[in-house]
Amino acid sequence: MKKGSLLLMMLLAIFIVAGCQQKETSSSPALAKVGKAEVTQEEFLKEIARIPEWARSQFSGKEGKEKFLDELIKRELIYQDAKRMKLDKDPEYVEKMKEFEKMNIVGLLLKKEIEDKAKVDDSEVRDFYSKNADKFTIGSKIRASHILVETEAQAKKIYERVKKGESFSKLAESLSKDKGSAAKGGDLGYFGRGQMVPEFEQAVLRLKPGEVGEPVKTRFGYHVIQLTDIQRGETAPFEQSKEAIKRQLLAEKQKALIDTYLEGLRKKVDVKKDENALASVPLPWEGEQKK
Repeated sequence: MKKGSLLLMMLLAIFIVAGCQQKETSSSPALAKVGKAEVTQEEFLKEIARIPEWARSQFSGKEGKEKFLDELIKRELIYQDAKRMKLDKDPEYVEKMKEFEKMNIVGLLLKKEIEDKAKVDDSEVRDFYSKNADKFTIGSKIRASHILVETEAQAKKIYERVKKGESFSKLAESLSKDKGSAAKGGDLGYFGRGQMVPEFEQAVLRLKPGEVGEPVKTRFGYHVIQLTDIQRGETAPFEQSKEAIKRQLLAEKQKALIDTYLEGLRKKVDVKKDENALASVPLPWEGEQKK
């Protein structure tokens, strides 16, 4: 595929992701006219700002700007032709726009209700570091055990059994789907920072040696985790640790906000699930496995 064609496809993709919105009347100077439509300076700057960093070198200087404007003109020509063909009335397009609208309005609400409200200031980061400096070390290794299961309900039952005094290692041997660690009573051995997925690592760092934490979800399933030992290295400087602390605190605040928000919605709206109907739904890939 030629570079020009690749660039046009990229611009079309950006156009779709940006919302395929109707152009509003603008007082911004027109850089080009395409039929009755205009490509304004405002639109040009907005679109060029969306170009990935790796492609920006193509649009430096006079020639680069002209090339980008030409691609915007091509996009406008295609858009106008699609409108002439009444593709905006096509059932497939209408359905995709409904999906797009739902995705964007949910994203906007989450930004307003969660992202914009979850703030972490420097004093919170400093306070967390002073209380947990022993966990922000260079060269430290952590030893932990886990029990990995498919569902949250399974994990909660196992957690309650451990809290009531049942042997963690025996439960891991009989119930964990991670067969490698299950054979060792759930023991994962020693590991350093960055060796586990972030959700798992953050959960472990909140524990004290010997403590078992509440279930945590990762892409592998639900984990019940026990911190068994810490081999401490040197304490990392605050400046080196603050960004990781800020990300952790921000993630915790966002999770708390969305949990509270959803709990409030569930109290307002009657939600009913048909478990039988769900069980009978054929998954698209199940038929492929039988072939």
